[in-house]
Amino acid sequence: MKNDTSLFFNNKECAQVVLLYPKTGMDFGSTVAPPHSLLAVAAPLLKNGYKVRILDQRAERITEEVLKKELSSDTICVGISTMAGTQIYFALGLAKMVRLITNGKVPIVWGGCQPSVVPEHFIKNEYVDFVVIGEGDITLLDMVKAWDTKQPLEKLPGIMFKSGAGIIKTPPRELLDVEELLPVPWDIVNIENYIHRDMYIFDRDRVLDIGQTSRGCPFRCTFCSSAAIRQRKWRPMSVKKSINMIVDTVRRYKLNGLWLRDDEFYIDRKRADAIFKGIIAADINIHFYTSGTRCDVFMGATDDEIETMKHAGAHSLKFGAESGSQRILDLMQKGMKTEHIIATNLRCKKYGIIPVFSLMIGYPTETFEDVDKTIDIMSRLKRDNPQAK
Repeated sequence: MKNDTSLFFNNKECAQVVLLYPKTGMDFGSTVAPPHSLLAVAAPLLKNGYKVRILDQRAERITEEVLKKELSSDTICVGISTMAGTQIYFALGLAKMVRLITNGKVPIVWGGCQPSVVPEHFIKNEYVDFVVIGEGDITLLDMVKAWDTKQPLEKLPGIMFKSGAGIIKTPPRELLDVEELLPVPWDIVNIENYIHRDMYIFDRDRVLDIGQTSRGCPFRCTFCSSAAIRQRKWRPMSVKKSINMIVDTVRRYKLNGLWLRDDEFYIDRKRADAIFKGIIAADINIHFYTSGTRCDVFMGATDDEIETMKHAGAHSLKFGAESGSQRILDLMQKGMKTEHIIATNLRCKKYGIIPVFSLMIGYPTETFEDVDKTIDIMSRLKRDNPQAK
């Protein structure tokens, strides 16, 4: 599709953006977390007076009939967020339906981890008109404003698109100041679709992934999209903003468990400790788990810090162990030793925190010997601590 905004939209007073989150292929129970990527781009749009509809294929069927009802004459664009893997397959299915229903007159904008890392792969597809590269919170808003006022997009940073002159890629957009991020617009989704008895906090029945209190990670792991998209820069919210986000969400939706999905929550241990103390002071009685935890960082925490963490409600911590082979860890530029994994497991056992270790096989150059070492460390973790997962 050429960059001819006159094709797209004429009705400024009631402009709508439709955002689609495809199935991932493993959508069941607590794996169905809120579509945070879409909620993040929705917030600035809503603040600027645009209507936003989020359709989550994991939580509801998105048929051609459903899309026909949503894609009204006031729709200015359709956004699709995707990761790698089978989600791309389902995303393409949705994009095909959008193209058919709109006869190609509504632009389809792709974003998310995989499009951001390899936008040149996506833009070649006939069902991709634009790719948002990196954080899309403000980028999509700027694109919608440009279409709304019939302005060219060539000067907007952080996008790739097709035009009469070919494929255009604009300069990168600067990273956002997370302290200025808007609250999550929970009201535009059915939040009950995302409140579960979680697989990691099995003793609580109203657990919600509330998002991130920080973005980015300074470490150099070669397999991680965060390093590519967020430039290895860690940007935390203030302690006050973080505590307010947690406490307000818990009280508003009567939650008894949380998932904090920061890329790496514990980089600044003093900040983490202050947040935990704020949770304790608020007396909200929750259990929580964090998805971004490094074994070496955890082992650097003091006993007092871990006691505070536990008192605040730390139930499970997810650790990026990655491999039992030191050779593979070094290739990944993980920057830690297998001994950190073993020690982390034992320390969690001491404090009654359930450790959840993520490991992978199939890394480039990995041998059967390396795989055996990963299997061996998995077995040892369970022997040392039967609660380990």
